[in-house]
Order: sequence, then C-alpha cells, then structure tokens
Amino acid sequence: MKPWAPPVAADVISMWQKADQYLVKERRDYWMNASYYASHQWIWWDQTRNIVQELDYANEAERNSRITIDKYGPRTRSLLARLTRSELIWEVQPTGMDDSSMRRQRLQEQLLLGEQRHNNWEDIREMSILQTLFGGASAIAIDWDPDKGEDYTIDPMSGISVPEGGIRLTPLGINEFTLEPGSHNDRDARWWIRCTSLPPEQVQERYNLEEVPQADAEAMLSSRHRSILLRRPGGAPPRTTLVYVYYERPTSRGPGCVIHVVNGKVVLQEDTWPFPFKHLNVALFRQNKIPSSWVGHTLLTPARDVQYAYNRARSTILEHMRKAANARLMIPSGSVDDADSITIDPADTLEYNSEIGEPHWQMAPEVPRWISGEAAQLEAELDDIFHTHQTTRGEAPGDRNSGLALSLLAEKDDTPLGPMAKDQSMGWGRIAEMTLALYRMNAESSGITRNVMLITEQGVPHQVTWGAKDIDEKPIVLVPIDATMPRSKLATQSMITSLAQQFPTVFQNVDARSLTKMLDLPDPKLFLSQQDPDLAKAEWENGLLMQGIPVIPEDFDVHDAHIHVHNNERKSPAYELADPQIKQLIDAHVMAHVQYMSNEVAATMAQADQTAMGETPDPGVMASLQSGAGLPMPESQMDIEQEMIDMERSSQMAPQGMPMMGGEQMMDPSMMDPTMMDPSMIDPTMMGGMPGMEEM
Repeated sequence: MKPWAPPVAADVISMWQKADQYLVKERRDYWMNASYYASHQWIWWDQTRNIVQELDYANEAERNSRITIDKYGPRTRSLLARLTRSELIWEVQPTGMDDSSMRRQRLQEQLLLGEQRHNNWEDIREMSILQTLFGGASAIAIDWDPDKGEDYTIDPMSGISVPEGGIRLTPLGINEFTLEPGSHNDRDARWWIRCTSLPPEQVQERYNLEEVPQADAEAMLSSRHRSILLRRPGGAPPRTTLVYVYYERPTSRGPGCVIHVVNGKVVLQEDTWPFPFKHLNVALFRQNKIPSSWVGHTLLTPARDVQYAYNRARSTILEHMRKAANARLMIPSGSVDDADSITIDPADTLEYNSEIGEPHWQMAPEVPRWISGEAAQLEAELDDIFHTHQTTRGEAPGDRNSGLALSLLAEKDDTPLGPMAKDQSMGWGRIAEMTLALYRMNAESSGITRNVMLITEQGVPHQVTWGAKDIDEKPIVLVPIDATMPRSKLATQSMITSLAQQFPTVFQNVDARSLTKMLDLPDPKLFLSQQDPDLAKAEWENGLLMQGIPVIPEDFDVHDAHIHVHNNERKSPAYELADPQIKQLIDAHVMAHVQYMSNEVAATMAQADQTAMGETPDPGVMASLQSGAGLPMPESQMDIEQEMIDMERSSQMAPQGMPMMGGEQMMDPSMMDPTMMDPSMIDPTMMGGMPGMEEM
C-alpha cells in the first residue's frame, strides 16, 4: 500500500473538478433557484449544451406583453422568516450535579450566547437556510481565525501584542463546497473541499503574499457555470481569485491535514489536524434528505415550473387585454354619408340609413374562463408547495377565527417543515460543540483568560471572565427544536387569548413580563412600563446594579414588587457568574427594600394598637400608608441616608461603599415572606440605619 501523503495543489483542483461533475444537478438547481428568487424567471436550461439561456421572444408582440408576476420570491422569503422567527437557544448538558459543573454549564451557555450576538450568528443562520433552500444542501465551516477580534494580548515568548483570535463561521452553498463523493453524511466523509472567490487584494492580505494573485475565478469555471454567472441578475461577476481549502480528518492512514491553494500553488499547509475533534470541521444542512447521500432536495425546484406557468398565463391575459382593450365602431357601408364626421361627444346627433343598419361598437371577446381560473389554480399550487396558506400569511381564513382553528391551520403548514427544523436543530448543536472545543483548545495552548460581554434582559452589558477550565473537555450542546421550528405569531396569540377567556383563573397570576413574552409583543419594555411602572423601574435598577452602580430604594417604591423582580435577577445566570462585589451590592439593595417593608409593617401594627387603645393615629402616617407612598422619613434619618449616598458616589466600587453584613446577621430576602416578617428579626444597624428604625 502506498504510504499516506498530503495531496499537492494539482490533486486538490482535480478532486474539486471531479466533484463538480458529481454535483451537476444540485449546482444547476442552485443557480436556477437563485435566479428565480431574484425575479429573473424567463430562463431555461439547455440540456444539449449544458448552459442556462434566456428564453427568446416568440414574436415582436410578445416583447410588450411578457411580464413576471413573482410569487416565488415572496413565498421563499415568507418561508425563511418562519424558520428564523425565534433566536437559537443553547442548552449545555452538565457533566455532574456539583456546583462547579453547574457553573460551567451556565458559563458555556452564556459564552455561546455572546458568540451568537457579537458575531452575527443569526445572520449566518439566515444565509445558510437560504442556501439550503436554493441547492437542497448547504454547510457551515468552523475555523479558528487567529486574527479575529479587537482584543489583544501580549505573547509571553516574543513580547509582541497579538490578537486573541476567535471562531469564524462561514456559510457555504452547494456551489462552494463538496464532501467526498459517495459519502452518506458529513461524519462518514474523510475529506471535504471548499472553493470560494475573493478579491485578489484580500487573498494577498490573508495569506501574506508578496504579489497580488491573478484573478482566475472566471477562467477556472466550466462553460456551464460561466454562462450562469454572466446571466445572473447582478450582471457579470467581478474579477476575483479562487481559493481552494482542502480538509482531511485523521484516519488510520494519516494524521490529517489542511491545504490552501491559490493560483495552482500551495500557500498554506498544516500537516497535522488542527482541531480538537477527529471529525470534519463542517456542519451539513439539508432541506429534504435523500437516502444514502449527503446531498438533498429542495422544494424550490418543483416550484420553478409552476412559477413559469403562472407567468405564461398572466402574460397571455395581458396580451389579450392589449389587443382587445381598444373598442372599434362598426359602421355598415352606406349607412353614414361621412364616417369621419362621427364624434363621441355627449348628446351629439348622428344621421344614418336605417334600411342599411345603424353603427354599433364591436364587442371584444372575453378571456376564456379557464385561462383566468388556471392562473388562480397555479397560485394555489404554489401555496401547497411552499406550505404558505392564508393563516401563514397572516390572513384570517373565512369564519375560522378561533384560536384552536387558527392553530390547526398553522400547524398544517408548519408540520411538513419539521424534518428541516430538526436538521437545523441538530446542526447548530454540533456547531456549538465544535465552538466550545476550539475555545478550550486555544485557551489551554495560550493560557489566556478571556472575557465575554453579555447583554442582560434589560439591555445592559455585563462582562464575564473565563478560562480553559471553565469549558468541558467534550461539551454536549442541544438546541431545542422549538427554536428552529416555524411558528405562526397570529395563531399563537389567538390561542393564548382563547385560553385566557376559557380559563381566567389560570391567567390571574401571570405577570406583565411573562404575558409580553407569551404574546411576543414588539416592544415589551413599553408595555411593561405602562402596565406596572414598579416592575419597569425594578428592571431598570437591575441593569444599573449589574454594572456596579449603587441604587438607593425610594420610600414610594412598591417594595414587595421590587423584591420579586430583584430575586428573579438573583436566580439568573448573570448574577451567578457576577463578581462577588456585584452580588453583595444587589443583596444589600434587596435588604434595603426588606427593611423598608419591615418599617411599614411595624408602623401599621403600631397604628392598629393605637386605634385599639382609643388613641388618635398620626394623620400623616395614615395618609402615607393608605396612598402607598411609604412612611414619612424622620429628619434624624435623612442625614444618615445622605451620608450613604455620598459615600457610594465617591467609591470606586459600589459594594465597597455599602456596609458589610455579618454571616450570622445576613438573611436571604428571597426566603422571606415580607407580609409575615417579624420586625424584631431585622438588625436596625444594617445599611447604616433606615427610616423609622428608631420607632421599632
């Protein structure tokens, strides 16, 4: 057996060209579907010459009546929007039940969330789905880019500032990549090649070449693909350079390699597999799977014929309208002395010979009913192919307006897309696992401690520090299928409304925040602020506290509502991964609310005792309690609170300006029932004193 050796540049190009013959149909469908999506629909594929051609006009009259009524593109965009309605959700499986395992799980989920938001993974997902719809199959390549990112670190060996690097995801259509021909899936394939075209200057910069490479993209294309590119809606393609990248995973014959080829020469070669996993660094996506093949089939291909027939039917109707729209006046010969004297002015008189016949307008023939009916039937067939009926388009179907009926109709359209949604879920789970594994490998090799900037639900950035030990050696990530399955917003809202009407007691305890999430409102913050200003203010306080900015509770706050919102924040991953000083600041803020509540409870009890003993209650205290504004602040306590505010403003770190609480004195407000609290359990020296404590 011949010993293993990495392929040379000519071998890589030859393997790509052989795969091009293997993928003739898929790549032809890709370009044809992409053209139809861009409303370039009067084209056809010449089977004899293997090129795409524009359909010639049958005659000069057809040049004025041929039209394109695009039903193909809008339905494709609707399908794309349904598949990307929800953002991806990451569920990292913990390796154990101990605290460190659970913390790693939370941190890895937040790391993936940060990658998703900062590196535009949702845009990459949208492009990948569109490429899958065009060609039946697409892929996303996962690579480590050492030059990516704006964060720099000092190399301990050279002392030079170098970028920290990061993950680069590259969406690829069926025309830009190939797996080993004959493979059943991406796990079985031993190698794969991607071929992308870039401006020569970008290629020179990426590979640090001395000279600008030649623009060989058009010359290396086959006549078939060159013809398709030249006739695409965007016009002739720019002059670019082809870059071939060959990936071969480790096998029993060799250690694997990565080879980059430009202008027929190897410009970069890695003789060992540079990834911490043994499978290929690619995630494959398919619209409809084909048994025993890694390629797929797309619903856009059969829809092309229906779209062409629809355009032909509408063009026929337009041609008939053009020819029959001009009404003609029929005059029997000899019935009128001078036909040129006839006018169409109102109340104008016309003399004619009644024995010969009167002039009359010619009645244009009507368009055959089957032609107009055929156009409507073709549009309905497009709806069946794309699974986009009235409910999916946001239209109420007749009298079926109940939540259950709309949900059933929406499910009818969404169910056929289930296999594609499941494929998307599994594919993005593999991408997340490879991302975490690459970050762990590079963190181990470089020893760099990284920071990830998270955005809380209040829109506030929060920084989390992590290292190699914070990522599992073999992470397992699941993406719930609900995040990739299409959903009808109208049907969901109608179902929730119907359930609220049938089971009102169930929805009585649903807060405004949960309701905004269920209804998927466009501006939940505005709705929340209008429904309950205290909840909105507490959410805003959470954002400030997570940034280390101290916030003093006000006496007019509804403290039990604030405590509920703050405790929910303390149960979130952001709080769990926050610095101890941030946690202490939030805990102290919640304790301040608890003390305010204890003061109000004590004052209420004192007023009740005075009333029972026949004494006259303090009118000011009673008015404050009844209005919910809180107790009046004694003057002796105003100075104390002002001192605390000044101390917090002058402090660099907010928690350092807050009084420390001993472990034996600290009580978890999340475990307290504010309405059943015993005021004697509160230490009046905590938080430097609170208003009303001297009265307890």
